[in-house]
Amino acid sequence: MNVAYWFLLAPIVALDGYISMRNLQTWLPYVLYYHISRFRKVLSQAIVRCLSIFRIWQAGYTIFEEMKSDSFFLCSPSGSMFLTCDVHLIKQVLSRAQDFHAPVEVLSLYNLYGPTLAASEGDQWRLYRKISTPFFNSKTHSRVWRESLTVVERASTQWYKGETRISDIKGELMSKLNLRVIAKIFYDQELQYDRDDAMKDVAPSSHSLTFSEAINAVLSNLATLFGLPKWLLAVSPLQSHQKAYLGYLEWRQYMYEMRNSVQSQLETVKRKEEPCFLESLVINSESEPDGSQSLSEAEVLGNMFFYVMAGFDTTSTTLSFVFLLLALHPSCQSLLQQQLDQVFGSKPVSEWNAHDDLQQLLNGYLGAVISETLRLYHPVAWYARKTVRQTTVTDSQGANHVIPAETIIMIDVAAMGRHAKYWPSDIQRNQHSPALDFDPSRWLKSDKTQEDQGKWNNSFPFSSGHRMCPGKRFAEVEMCAMVAWVFSRFSLRLIPEVIDVQQARSAGHDPAWVEQRTKERAANALFEGLGFGHGIYPKSHTPFKIIPRSEKSL
Repeated sequence: MNVAYWFLLAPIVALDGYISMRNLQTWLPYVLYYHISRFRKVLSQAIVRCLSIFRIWQAGYTIFEEMKSDSFFLCSPSGSMFLTCDVHLIKQVLSRAQDFHAPVEVLSLYNLYGPTLAASEGDQWRLYRKISTPFFNSKTHSRVWRESLTVVERASTQWYKGETRISDIKGELMSKLNLRVIAKIFYDQELQYDRDDAMKDVAPSSHSLTFSEAINAVLSNLATLFGLPKWLLAVSPLQSHQKAYLGYLEWRQYMYEMRNSVQSQLETVKRKEEPCFLESLVINSESEPDGSQSLSEAEVLGNMFFYVMAGFDTTSTTLSFVFLLLALHPSCQSLLQQQLDQVFGSKPVSEWNAHDDLQQLLNGYLGAVISETLRLYHPVAWYARKTVRQTTVTDSQGANHVIPAETIIMIDVAAMGRHAKYWPSDIQRNQHSPALDFDPSRWLKSDKTQEDQGKWNNSFPFSSGHRMCPGKRFAEVEMCAMVAWVFSRFSLRLIPEVIDVQQARSAGHDPAWVEQRTKERAANALFEGLGFGHGIYPKSHTPFKIIPRSEKSL
């Protein structure tokens, strides 16, 4: 693979989690600085940060601020890269499908089990899109709404028994909740769980890993599985390699079992008015008498994996950040609960309706919370495109940029979300956690100023253009349902560190000091405590407790 492609792949790989971000920050900048010290100091520091590309989310807008430009080239003998956070320019890149394609050579990382929608272009991409798009319809979204409410209600049975402590929001809660929805809606699979503990998954007798453990083992070791031959992983003495290989085999077995189950009753499936996603894939893997194009077994498995990865990981990560940010900002949590009380009142959950309630939630404070979370903590740090031919784009200052053919375009989503021109803020963004800038109300301004109207045009969290995420509405419905159900009945409170409580007692500090110290730790964890796989996620965070709302607040 071209070195430039590996360079772009770096934020996905993130050294596969083998070396922590903190350790890399200690030595990597110095090593890189030594090798590029012949350049000007300011340029060198900016390039150091760029080469430490796995830190791209942390850097935010800093790279571009130091370069004094919202777009710039990085050139090498192996190829060139164009980095940008200029919204006006980005819109051109995402909308001009004939000039900019997906860099499929890089995205082939996702072709672990077979060709995927993400790593395809042309006729192949159009075929995959044609097969998958009809699934994302209003009937599916209604099922997502109902299943999301059912899943989270079932999981919450333990929360009423007392204070529930959450120390790993994604691993303990969101990954499991989201995967159960994905499994049911995409594959018509009811995942097994312990009847005494709804949050404890159970593996079928034919598996050594649960459904959740298998897919998480694959996703957390994606770079290892992509970069090393399977025969080597099979004989490697390293525990990390053994875990990756076991996850790879287990998830493949799960996919085969689901595929074979549909295949065994294919004639019945074909008569369904609304087949699920997996059923659509299997139906299209059958050769038709008219000679129409069908999917191979590898293409079925590849897209089964990709849609689980894309829908499961990004949504569970976003929901994790939503909960952490609301725990950090109790005032925002209260405003959200006020809206939920207004929308639902005493109406039982069985009467909550996606058709009647969803748009009201999305247009209100709940939608603002999701939009603000995606602005600051978008699970994908970048979008990538590649020029098909030499082409010219215009930036927001009116300057033209001629981009050579075969150039990788890296759209910096993190920098775009923290750009002061688009998102004014009182905090020093280069010195503090973005969590301190969390302000959902910015999405609810009632005045019709040009700035207010433009906020939606400066944000496209599900990408844009012909390759816009087909699961956008799916994700919105699921996130709205889960957030609405939880916060209509519960509140989140940060748990202070024991050392802070002890220090407060010995120094005579009041409870407000402990609360402020806990918030500072929580905000810092939402900056320093992130992990990087093929996207960002909260690797470590301040724990919080889930407590039922009082009768008065209800």
